[in-house]
Amino acid sequence: MVLFCIPCLTLLLYFAIASIFVPRYRVYIKEGWRCFIDKLRGKKCSVSFDNRMRLKISAWFSKKGMPRIGKFLYNERNFNWTLIIIGVGTTVLSIYLMVVFIDFMINPPCTVDTCGA
Repeated sequence: MVLFCIPCLTLLLYFAIASIFVPRYRVYIKEGWRCFIDKLRGKKCSVSFDNRMRLKISAWFSKKGMPRIGKFLYNERNFNWTLIIIGVGTTVLSIYLMVVFIDFMINPPCTVDTCGA
């Protein structure tokens, strides 16, 4: 059941980051959070946030001259799986980058002895 929350969570995180730079996306955060909580409880989104975003994204791709991608994302099942893959990929990449950063901080490649100061 939690697997079905990942698309709304991915959209919620995207709009949370995007709203820092573009204020018009701040409206979507509340709707995204409500959708995530509804899907976590096993219900359909009461505000149909995921369907609205699916339609907007597929329309955007179609307007930009990429109708095959728009048609692919118009299918609800393809859209959800695409968001799941993006969400899982982003999580894995973030964990990997955090491990690399911690390793870099513990064992810096350049010390005073090797690089001179």
